Amino acid sequence: MKTLGLSVLLLPLLSGCFLIARHNPDADTSTTRTSKAGLYVVSYRSEVQPVPKRELHRWEIELRDADGRPVDGATIGVDGGMPDHGHGLPTRPSMRGALGDGRYVVDGMKFNMGGYWVVDLAIASQAGDDTVRFELNL
Repeated sequence: MKTLGLSVLLLPLLSGCFLIARHNPDADTSTTRTSKAGLYVVSYRSEVQPVPKRELHRWEIELRDADGRPVDGATIGVDGGMPDHGHGLPTRPSMRGALGDGRYVVDGMKFNMGGYWVVDLAIASQAGDDTVRFELNL
């Protein structure tokens, strides 16, 4: 009886999590975006396609200036999460290094469940500081 009572209490909580973990039909899920101030055109490519759930993986970031020239010598900070759940990423992704020709490697990407996610990149280079947001429906 005690187990049944606990199940009855937990069921609404768990089902609420699953209901919230849905896709955002208005999300712009393009993999190339212009940064907020227009300084950069930024693209990402996951090493695993499609972008996986519950799997640690890396992204390659391609960074171009507004005229389409590769941006080398940048630093990229990574943040994000599930806005509908109010929590961040389950890992701390970070820029591992530069590949040249405006390409960078970000290690530690992971999305622990399906649903609507955002990934925010903070970019700093000689061209200036700017941010870009990528939206994902996983």
